Amino acid sequence: MTCIEAKKISLESVLDKIGAKKVKQTNREIWYISPFRNETTGSFKIDLSKNIWFDHGEGKGGNILDFVMRYYKCDLKEALQVLDIESFSFHQPTIQGNAIEKEKNYKIEEIKPLINTQLINYIQSRSIDLKMAKEYCVELHYRLNDKSYYGIGFKNDLKGYEVRNKYVKMCLGTKAPSYFNNNSSQIILFESWSDFLSFLTLYPKAEKRYDYLILNSVGTLYNVLINNTNNYLYKCTNGESDKCINVHLDKCINVHLDKSINVQNDNCIKNTSYEQLKYDTIICCFDNDKAGNTATEKVQNTFLNRVKDGRYLYPNHKDLNGCISTK
Repeated sequence: MTCIEAKKISLESVLDKIGAKKVKQTNREIWYISPFRNETTGSFKIDLSKNIWFDHGEGKGGNILDFVMRYYKCDLKEALQVLDIESFSFHQPTIQGNAIEKEKNYKIEEIKPLINTQLINYIQSRSIDLKMAKEYCVELHYRLNDKSYYGIGFKNDLKGYEVRNKYVKMCLGTKAPSYFNNNSSQIILFESWSDFLSFLTLYPKAEKRYDYLILNSVGTLYNVLINNTNNYLYKCTNGESDKCINVHLDKCINVHLDKSINVQNDNCIKNTSYEQLKYDTIICCFDNDKAGNTATEKVQNTFLNRVKDGRYLYPNHKDLNGCISTK
């Protein structure tokens, strides 16, 4: 992907992918809670007609490449790879009209075991084992733009939820991976929760044999591969391992950037580093498409001889769910 091609991608679609929270929208612009820090009032704005962003909290802005480099803490080449991996919408200039402001927010009203008939029918239509689905998913009832909805909820490590039903595919809260630790020396990486549950449907006896990391978006792969800011794949060293946990990935990053943070309260150790790989084997079960190829190659290039391409399990299907759906 070239820089010219990248700049045609909609900034709004990128922010939707990472789970940025919209707080106000008009025909000209959208305001968000800043994806760069914790705040209660949205100070991050994108201009829909120019496809640019500006963070009023920092007084900085730029185009889509500037945003991706800042968000993923990467260089221009890696930013182009991120945009090439993900499926984003191309930017269309907005037709200016009367601006009607619309608040966009959500509230999770109820989390309960998966019992709704429509949601169970959806799980079964995907050929996913219902027992596995009930173990790893919940029934989520929420309000969005003053309307009530429900869906299958799959929790990530920053307390957001991937939400699915027959009609909806979205994330409530911050987009992040979901990690399941079974103290294995091998880990399997999946793009989505449906692929993870499809694998367990095919191989139920393997449930506790491996550790599992569900990206919930290939875009999160780059944070997973940064060895000094996460402990998904790396061991904690030079610190107390029990005080550095995956659900505080965002806080761990902040500790490295801001030495004034109280590290004990944030369950992270200031002098902790992550340089020793946890796993003997990393198995990639990504999609059989261009994005899956790129993601697999990225992991292979990062960890060299430790990586296996698990797509031999479903060579004639786009993903694992497609494999079980045809059985």
